[in-house]
Amino acid sequence: MPCRAVVVLTAAAVVGLLASCGATDIPAPRRTVTVTVDAPGSTSSQAVPTTTAPAPTTTPPAVPTALAAGKQRGAPKSFAEAKSRIDAAAPAAAVSAGFRSPTGNIVCRRGAGSAVACEVKQGRIPPPLPTICPPGGAKDIGRIELGTGGARPVCNTDSIGTGSEPVLGYGARTQPSGTTACLSESTGVTCIELTGRHGFFLARSTFVTF
Repeated sequence: MPCRAVVVLTAAAVVGLLASCGATDIPAPRRTVTVTVDAPGSTSSQAVPTTTAPAPTTTPPAVPTALAAGKQRGAPKSFAEAKSRIDAAAPAAAVSAGFRSPTGNIVCRRGAGSAVACEVKQGRIPPPLPTICPPGGAKDIGRIELGTGGARPVCNTDSIGTGSEPVLGYGARTQPSGTTACLSESTGVTCIELTGRHGFFLARSTFVTF
C-alpha cells in the first residue's frame, strides 16, 4: 500500500548547526514526529470466492423393448405368441439352467430368478439403432439379455458359454426355473419372462424383442 511521510518539525537539524557555530542560548530541540498517511484513492483488496459450476451429466438413450433385425423367419412377434408356443412344448428332462441349440450356434444361460441371456456364435447382427453399440466396443449384436424390464440386445465381446451346456432339442422347452422359460426350434431360440411379460427370439443373423 503506497504511503508518504510528512515531516512535522525539523528543529533538531537546526540546533546541531547553531551549536557548531558557538551559540549557547539554544532552546531544547523539539522532537521530530513522522506521520504515515495513506495515499489518496488506495483501497484494501479482499479475495473474492469463486464457484465452479458442476459438469453436465448425460444419460444414455434407452433402448426400446420392441426391436427387430434380420429376416425374422419363424420368429414370434409378441409375448402372447411366444408363451403359447412354449406352453405347447414338452419340457426337456435334463435342461433347467444353461443349454445350447442342437447345432451349438446358440448358447443360453438362465438365472434362478428373472434373468436369461442367449448369444449366437456365428451370424452376429448389425444393430437396428446406432445407439445400441457403445463407441469403442463391438459393432454388432451377439447376445440378448432378458429381465423384468424387457429384452436388451448387447454388443458383447465376451461369452456366457462354457462348452459343457446340455442340448435343448428342437421342439423342447426348459424346465421351470424362476419366472423364465425358453423354447428351442429349428428356426431359433425363444425365451420369455413371465413377470414383465417380455421376451425375445434369437437366431443366426436375426433377432426380435417384444
